[in-house]
Amino acid sequence: MDKTDIWKKTLAQIEIKLDSPAQFKTWFRDTRLIDIEGRKALIGVKNSYTADWLNQKHKHLIQKTISFVYGKDLNPEFKYDKYLVKDTSKKTEADDTAPILQVKDGIDEASYQHIRSSSLNERYTFANYVVGDSNRLAHAAAISVSENPGKSYNPLFLYGTTGIGKTHLAQAIGREIIDRDTTKKVLYSTTENFLNDMVACIRSNTMDKFRDKYRKLDVLIIDDIQMLSNRKETQSAFFNTFNVLFQASKQIVITSDRTPEEIPNIEDRLISRFQGGMVADISKPRYEERIAILEQKQKEFGINLPEPFLRFIAEIIKENIRELEGALQKVNLYNSMKKEDELTQAEIAKILGKDPNSKRKAVKTSTIIKKVAKEFGVSSKEIKGPRRTKEIAFARQICMYILRDEFGYKLQEVSEILERKDHTTAIHAIDKVQSMIQTNLTFKEQIDNLINEIQQQPTI
Repeated sequence: MDKTDIWKKTLAQIEIKLDSPAQFKTWFRDTRLIDIEGRKALIGVKNSYTADWLNQKHKHLIQKTISFVYGKDLNPEFKYDKYLVKDTSKKTEADDTAPILQVKDGIDEASYQHIRSSSLNERYTFANYVVGDSNRLAHAAAISVSENPGKSYNPLFLYGTTGIGKTHLAQAIGREIIDRDTTKKVLYSTTENFLNDMVACIRSNTMDKFRDKYRKLDVLIIDDIQMLSNRKETQSAFFNTFNVLFQASKQIVITSDRTPEEIPNIEDRLISRFQGGMVADISKPRYEERIAILEQKQKEFGINLPEPFLRFIAEIIKENIRELEGALQKVNLYNSMKKEDELTQAEIAKILGKDPNSKRKAVKTSTIIKKVAKEFGVSSKEIKGPRRTKEIAFARQICMYILRDEFGYKLQEVSEILERKDHTTAIHAIDKVQSMIQTNLTFKEQIDNLINEIQQQPTI
């Protein structure tokens, strides 16, 4: 790879790891890899302030990421680069160093600046949003809102777990509204930014500025509203903002990781407002949707992995879209560095930490037993004990299946972990659970969700 390719791939990985479009645009957009001298990576920036900030706040992230991409340890150094502050109307090499952020699909400069001033990510559009059974209702509601803001569903409340596309869909609404009418005032904000703006204006005695920012809008998109939990003053400020916009028939779009009534310590009047429009959930993408998402991301990132790779990634990465993105780029990077043949499935699983050995290192057997016990209403002690009631025996069989099939423990090891004398019991249990999974879709989804929970909570 030449230095431009190295920096492109480094930036792509950093954007995913940061998980903050605002920070990425502010600190990484106008940078480039000037040169690699021995173990030193010389990175050009627009000004000394950016150099200081990257050195203090993000040096470790940059060092780790560029070393991974390059294949050898590199130490980043930041340098003021006049090349980056030349006439921006002319295309320069610097434009190529951040392909994720460049203007695409014929967006003119005025519209592009409008999108950015609204704090929207230009990558988030309806055109590249993959629709399936997991998000069909939410997508239909979002389309309706973008066509009739303030009149269709107001507010539109989107909820679901982390990394499944809520922010993409919410911002796509704002983008579509701007594309239809560039005079519309749209603002995307996280709940944390809303809080920070309020606090800053209170301290500086400039609440009029705060009210102008959030109440003189045509569309307000608020992300992660569950962050209002336990913040009484912020809840009150948001309630008043909500009412002003709603009474003026201005569109409000809200995202959350849970339903309105499940947000703890939030005022009833806010819950009532949230439920007053459309509440739509976005669930985890199914296998076919995950493949479609990977295909879409390939186009965006300029990647061309073989179809079997995509299918295998979709099979082992089940939790969210963000993880799929990272897996796709990581596998592509390793595959590009492999001199002979292509990666095997075993190598891909190991790269992504989804091989049995990696899973066993990440999750204790006690965690597996505790999670299964909780799911099926028994205790860990009962699962490992001598009792054989229907409920206990079934939970024990589930444990055996997960230990063997998901984490790769040998039959004898499974028996020892659950304090059974004969491993033939484990064979029968695993066969029974496998048969149920193949014939009962609801049961299969329950086991898949349980395994995901186990993998997310290794400290239990």
